[in-house]
Amino acid sequence: MFKQTKKANKLNNLPKAESDIYAEKYCEVLKTNNYNRFHVIDGNRPVRKAHLQNVYNSIAVKQIPVPIVVNETYGICDGQNRFEACKLLNKPIYYIVIPELTLEDVQRLNANTKTWQTDDFLDSFCELGYKDYLTYRDFKKEYKLSHNECMIILNGWHTEGKRIHQNFRDGEFKITNYADSIKVAEKIKSIGKYYDGYTRKVFVSAMLFLFNNDDYDHNRFLKKLSLQTERMVHQPDRPSYLKLIESIYNYKVKADNRIRLFVY
Repeated sequence: MFKQTKKANKLNNLPKAESDIYAEKYCEVLKTNNYNRFHVIDGNRPVRKAHLQNVYNSIAVKQIPVPIVVNETYGICDGQNRFEACKLLNKPIYYIVIPELTLEDVQRLNANTKTWQTDDFLDSFCELGYKDYLTYRDFKKEYKLSHNECMIILNGWHTEGKRIHQNFRDGEFKITNYADSIKVAEKIKSIGKYYDGYTRKVFVSAMLFLFNNDDYDHNRFLKKLSLQTERMVHQPDRPSYLKLIESIYNYKVKADNRIRLFVY
């Protein structure tokens, strides 16, 4: 049981006429079956089939009249999955109107309900035509790398930290040098001929570390790897990959000519 505060107890004991001053009507909950009245706000995250299915199944059993939130033009700011599910089930739409809500407000609303994932932010900014995000999406699709590695490569591939993630969510992500990013991605992709785990996060992280080493020669590594592909197996972390890669890199090289690629 929750413990009631003194203020709550005081309100409960007030006469009805006096207690009414503590609550006032802000907006009405409206109801309609006119689905065409509503529209999706540009940049709002798209409906996810899995989440929509869950909402659909719930409303099919019992519709609880929880309203969606729309702005003055009936753009759906919160409750997009609820709207789609009710439409599919031919159920009425309960809604409230809050004027002048923006995409930023929509993102804030969703951040406090179902957490926005990376793809939600990506789709949102692509929908709004942000060039760097459109390029990022094509790059990620082409090279099949994880979100973190794509951001690092496109943002300069030597930049890491929490700030880059926050910039991505805020719509401030920028590609520093796309031509260089392609070269880096192509180097990583070239390893796929010999190792099927070339897109693994920790492996890509190891390769990005090596690309910063002036002593590292990628063509030499590919040649050495082609002679001993069976040795390239999954590793649990970046240091383990670096140790393995260094061993492969120095295959059949005299001790005096071996290259130290990282500090143990």
